[in-house]
Amino acid sequence: MTKNDAQAKQTVRIYSADGEEIGTTYPKRARGLVKKGRAQFVNDCDIRLIVPDVSKNTEETTMMDNNNTNNIPAQAEPVNKLYFDAREWILNKECKNNVGNRSFMQGPDGVINEAFMIGDWSWNWTEIISRVMILPKNTLNTFTFWLNGGENDNNNEICRFEIIFNNDYENRYTYNLNRNFIKPLKKCNGWELYEIPFRTGDNEYTQFKFVAQRAYMTVLNAKDVSEYAELPDTADPYEQYRPQRHNIVFNDGWPNNTWYSTAKLEAAHGSGNSTPEVNSAPNGSVPPAGFPFEVPQGFPFNNMGAQGDNSGADAIGQSIVGINASIESLRNFDFDGLRESLKSSLASNPNLTAEEVEELIQDSMESAEDSISDAIDELNDALEELNDALEEMQD
Repeated sequence: MTKNDAQAKQTVRIYSADGEEIGTTYPKRARGLVKKGRAQFVNDCDIRLIVPDVSKNTEETTMMDNNNTNNIPAQAEPVNKLYFDAREWILNKECKNNVGNRSFMQGPDGVINEAFMIGDWSWNWTEIISRVMILPKNTLNTFTFWLNGGENDNNNEICRFEIIFNNDYENRYTYNLNRNFIKPLKKCNGWELYEIPFRTGDNEYTQFKFVAQRAYMTVLNAKDVSEYAELPDTADPYEQYRPQRHNIVFNDGWPNNTWYSTAKLEAAHGSGNSTPEVNSAPNGSVPPAGFPFEVPQGFPFNNMGAQGDNSGADAIGQSIVGINASIESLRNFDFDGLRESLKSSLASNPNLTAEEVEELIQDSMESAEDSISDAIDELNDALEELNDALEEMQD
């Protein structure tokens, strides 16, 4: 070690546990580090850190005098970056109902790249898995990919990413990628960019898995996030209105025969440049999750021709449209008109006080609301059954 030639020996040099000089501090602070067991004196003018990560604490490794401030830059934690590559993924053979395929398609940046599309609108549980990787223990990792779809208008889909260590499925990491459980880094042309961080802990053998059910989900090869810095965000201007996000299985990203199609939302709310007020359907009614089922995805079966008769599907479709109309009519029931009518009728009764009139009106209103709510629930159940019947016919 070299002698400390600082003026009047007012500073003490700090060396890392590996013997590298990393900064200076005051003698009092040096004695404090030694007292706490974090360092030891090499001589009167030098100390060596015992715990390596103390060097990251700028308060204890920074000398401040009246003339200058000398901050030792903190060392950034290294990150092991991983990227989706469709070529390295396969359908999980343990799943009997896998639906999916790998193909090239145009990505959000306009470049043709390879992707894996999995799942469908039915109950087929589909999984794709990566090869088993050996990752360093106790390291920070990130996994980057582009995602499209993975949602339906019934709000009952599965769109999931999982990390499995040492084949221990019960202790896996699970990330739900639908319904904004995890915010994407960027949205562009219907695609969402994700970078999932995770730590390996005391694990080495690592496998990734994507799971889809009740919605088509497409995962696309991705580059480092920095590569897309110049790619502008093009989020859906009607996102707050739609019950599902963009899906490339549709020409426009959404079914064109539903209330949440782009054409109908433009007609109802303008060009989309203004901020949507609330999630709403036409005529101001607010639909519950999965409502309305105007024409379910996958119906009608266009161009069936000689492949089969779709008269049954057409009949079910007409029933769905009719039930939808009934539900919308019930939801738009004129309660204010009913209240005024009851008030006018009861007010002329000389045997009732004003308080009794108001109580009768309130009871009648609550009864009407309950009846309409029950009717809507029953109609929605009927729609669910019809929707399932359509899917069985499609299968």
